Formats: sequence, C-alpha cells, structure tokens
Amino acid sequence: MSETIGLNRAKKWQIALFPFNNAATNVYFAFYNYFVYFALMHLTGADQTKVIAGTIISGVLAIAVSAFTSVFAPLMRVFDGITDPILGGMMDKTRTKFGKFRPYMVIGNVLLALSVILMMVVSRLIPFEGGSTFRWILYIVSYIIYVLGYTCQCAVTKAGQTCLTNDPKQRSQFVIWNMVGMIGSIVLINVMAGGVLTNEAICPKGLLIYESTAQGALSYDALLLEFASKNIKCDPSIINSLNPSSTYAYNLGAAYGVQFYNIMVPFVIILSAIYTVMAVLAISEKDKPEYWGLSEKPAKFKDYVGIIKENKEIRWLVVSAGLNKLASTVATSSAVMFLLYGCLMGDYNGLFIPFYALCFVFMGIFFIWGSKTAGTKGQKRGVAQFTIFAFLFYVGVLVLLCIYDHENPSTWLSLFTFKDGKLNITINLYTVLFIVFYGCGYGAFNCCDNLTIPMIADCTDYETYRSGKYVPGIMGTIFSLIDKLISSLQTLLLQLFIVFLVPGLNALPAEGTPYMEGMKLSTIICFCILPMISWLITIFCMTRYSLSGKRLQEIQSVNAVRKDAISKGMSVEEAMETWKTIDQVPERYVHKVKETSKPNILDKIYEVIFTKNEKVSKDEPSSNAIEIKECLLKEDNTDEKNS
Repeated sequence: MSETIGLNRAKKWQIALFPFNNAATNVYFAFYNYFVYFALMHLTGADQTKVIAGTIISGVLAIAVSAFTSVFAPLMRVFDGITDPILGGMMDKTRTKFGKFRPYMVIGNVLLALSVILMMVVSRLIPFEGGSTFRWILYIVSYIIYVLGYTCQCAVTKAGQTCLTNDPKQRSQFVIWNMVGMIGSIVLINVMAGGVLTNEAICPKGLLIYESTAQGALSYDALLLEFASKNIKCDPSIINSLNPSSTYAYNLGAAYGVQFYNIMVPFVIILSAIYTVMAVLAISEKDKPEYWGLSEKPAKFKDYVGIIKENKEIRWLVVSAGLNKLASTVATSSAVMFLLYGCLMGDYNGLFIPFYALCFVFMGIFFIWGSKTAGTKGQKRGVAQFTIFAFLFYVGVLVLLCIYDHENPSTWLSLFTFKDGKLNITINLYTVLFIVFYGCGYGAFNCCDNLTIPMIADCTDYETYRSGKYVPGIMGTIFSLIDKLISSLQTLLLQLFIVFLVPGLNALPAEGTPYMEGMKLSTIICFCILPMISWLITIFCMTRYSLSGKRLQEIQSVNAVRKDAISKGMSVEEAMETWKTIDQVPERYVHKVKETSKPNILDKIYEVIFTKNEKVSKDEPSSNAIEIKECLLKEDNTDEKNS
C-alpha cells in the first residue's frame, strides 16, 4: 500500500538527534540556577580574596544582592518572554540558504556562550575596589545577552519539529529522546555542580561570613563551635578579624568559590555546543521550503492577536505547561535539593546523587509508557493520564514529609554509611516508601513536561487548519512567552518560601547550611504543594483542550489535501473552503490511525473526564470525498465562461 500523501516522516536518527537542541539550552537552563550563587560571591567582592578558606563580606551588601537577584531574575525572565514574539515573527519571515531554523540555533548558542564568558570570566578581571559598579553593569549586560541567546535557540525546539515530522507516532518519540537529552543536560549539570563538585578534594568550598541580626544568627562563640563540630575550615586571619560582640551568619558551598566556575563554565559551553551541532545536523535535510507549510505570506504582528484570541488550544496548553514548569523548576532547584537532602536529612552528599539516579530509572519506565500512550492515543491522553498519576503519587510524598521529625532518625532518608572503612546499609521503611512515591511521581510529571513540546507542533497544525497560516515561530514563541512569564516567578517563590519563611536565612541554602526552624514547612511547600496545585490546574486545562489523537487525524488529513491542492494551483482561500472535515478528504490523504484494543479502565476514566470538549467528526473518513481534479476542472470551466 502506498504511503499517505502529505505524511512527512523523519529518519530515525533525525528524531533521535533533534531533541538535543532542547538539551543544548537545558544545559544553560540548569546552570542558570547558579547565577544567584555567583552574584552573591561576585558582587560582594568575595572572589577577590587571597585567603584560602573563608571570606568576610558586608552583611548589608549580602542582603542587597539577595534582594536584587530575587527581583532582577524574574524581570529578566519577563524580558525573555517579551523578546519571544519579536523573534517568532522574525523566524516565520526568515528564508535563507541555511534554512529557516538553523541560523537561530547557531546564533543562539554563540550568544549563550558569550554571556557566561562575560559574566563569569571577564567580569572577574575587574577589581572590586573601585570597580564594583562596573561589575554590576557587566552582570546585567551578560544576563541580557543570555536571555537573547536562550530565546533564539529555545524557540527552534518548539517550532522546528513541525517541519521535521507530522507523524503523531514519531512526534511521541520526542519524549524518549528528550529524556536522553535531559540526562545529558539538566541531570548531568546537576550531578556535576550539585554532586561531583561538592567533593572538597575536587573543588574547594567557598565560605562567606557576614554580620547578621536576623533570627537564627550565631554569636561569635557559637559560630566557632559550629565550625569545629562540622569540620568547616576557616583561615585564622578571618577568625581574628571577627568582632566577638557581633552575631553572624554564613554561606558554605562549592558554588560560593571561584574554582567551581573555573570548571563549570568551559564544561557548559563545550557540552551545549556539541548538542547544538547534533541538532543542526538532524534538521538540515528538512529545514527547506517544501516542509514549511501552506502559506508563504510573512506573518504579521496582528497574527499574534488573532492566534491568542481564536486558537484556544494553545491558550490551554501554555497555561498548564507554564504552571507545570514553574512548579517543577522550584521543586527540583538546587536550593530545594539542599533543603531536603542537606538541611532536613543531614546527608546531602550521600543522598542527592543516589536518589537522582533512582528517579531516572523510574523516569525511563514512565517515558517509554508515555511515548507508547501518546503514539497510539494522542499527546493529550498522555498528559492527562500521567498528570493524574503524578498527583496521586505525590500525595504519598506529602504524607511522608508531614510525618518527618528532625528529632526522630526513623523519619529521615537513609541509604548507607561508611564506618571503619566498611559500607553499612541503613535503609529504612521511610526511605523505601519515599523512593517508590517520589520515583513514580517524578517519572510521571517529567513525562508530562516532555509531552507538551510535541503538543506545540499539534497546535501549529491546528492553526494551519484554522487559518491557513504556517506560523511555527509565532506558535512556539507564544508558548514560550506565557511559559516564561509564569516561570519567571521561580526565584521569587524560592526567596519567599525559603529565605523569607525561614528565620536566620539571608540567602538560598547550600550544602553546608544547617537545619533551622521553618525548613520543614518550606520543603513541603516547594517540594510538594506547589507542584500538586499546578497538576490540578493542568487536569482542568486538559478537560478543555480538544486536540485528541482522533481530532489531529482529521486536522492533518485536511491539511494534507489542502497543501497538495494549493501546490497544483488552487488558492489558499478556496482550498480551505473546499475541505473542512475528514469525510471530504480523499482516502489517499487520510492519516491512518492504528485501531486500539478493547477499552480498559484508564480509557473509560479518560472518556468520562476529558472528552466532553473534543469536536471529532462523526462521519466516516472519505465518505464524501472531494477530488482535487474535480475542483480544478470546475475552476477552468468557470474561467472559460467568464472569458
């Protein structure tokens, strides 16, 4: 049987490599969490010290930098969102010998590399004494360059897949390769920065000490006692310069030291560049005019207004995906990981990497399951189903954190200890339950996050069906705009629910931060409550989102016959008027969907909750087929009569 006309399939290696464009930007996105730590070290002049262990910084300046980053980072995220529509319009107008999408991938990655070089290498050459103002200026300028680069490259992740493939089964495979890319980007950066480099033999910890009058601040004697009990090394000259009558706070961690950035900056740049080259190679064969959609008319600014107003599918998608991303970036941020594994459980180095690895075992299972579900029943079904799973599993996580007691070790996470050179397994029932609930919940919600990326391509297909316009740039950047406006609240939420909620904290916690009152509540809010609220909103949005697998079959079939008719001389307007439903589409253009087996309990639950707003044609495919030749003959006859 001949292949369906209009069905654009990619090669397997292209499907595998293109998601690494997302990995390339995720490398920087994961490292972006450390911009706040770098600011506290750099903008207070701590990176200029010649003392090996410990630096005294101004308490007022430390608070000022924390306040600045809590406001500036969200503002930059908003600026990032505002640049998206501008770039989306530019992308849809772009037609170069190098393609529509590849120029933005390359330019974006170069700008990202330039931003971290300026921020974390060049700016350190400016002396703090007499040059602190220039440090602040260069930090801000570098951040703006980072935003522009991230926007350029990230937009292609959403827009580029529309020309790579329109086969629903192939689009669902992006989930699996996105997981591989996530392991090689977000996971690798988190393991490197939050795991490997916390080993003092590899990367010395930075120690920032400053005067503080906040609740939880330590007296001079209490500070020395804590340093001794925790084996925290501090140069004697630093100790001697402290005022015995003052109270102090401190921040300890690799991210507060210079060596951390000497290692991470080249690592991030090289890794992201490799992933970009892989993605450019993947899309090069398809980044051509014949794969760019129906209309060649350039997009205009008013198209944004029309899309937001008329395309309700993208509205429901961006709200749910944006809130999901906000909650997940808060819950998985380095600050919350330090809070959970370090401050509450007291063994960050012994818990973070093992739990991260265990979670990815669960995530692999859920990604394979999610990809299969989305490939046979549609992306919407995958998101709806696994969001419910994530919520249910996190109820278990929430209960476990609620019964946590800092004075009761049986409610602590514990895997193993080293004593007298021997490995002792110390796992308890609390830990086993946490692994099951958190691992399954983590796998389910990450599956949902990754399924939303191919759903943008689905919304782009719907916009082509609705308006006749192929605007992947605009669609992708509308998604990014709302997504970034919502997720811009990440730093603010971390400051609000950690720094401001926990007395005695003047900055986000690091691996050496001690346990304080209020940290349990902070962890419950950031790690559980915020994600669970976002998932409830996602479930509601999916009841309103109508692009199910069957609905997309109709949309893509109609788009296929319209495109072929336009290529043979029919106007866009007439093609849109002629073919509107799947029963009007000739059989050779109909995208075949494999029949599923007898409905199971999950199918029945989905049917009851999520299908009320799906507008699927009840007529059989091709039952009222309209052939292109017949339409063109009518046009010719009409033209002859008129002449």
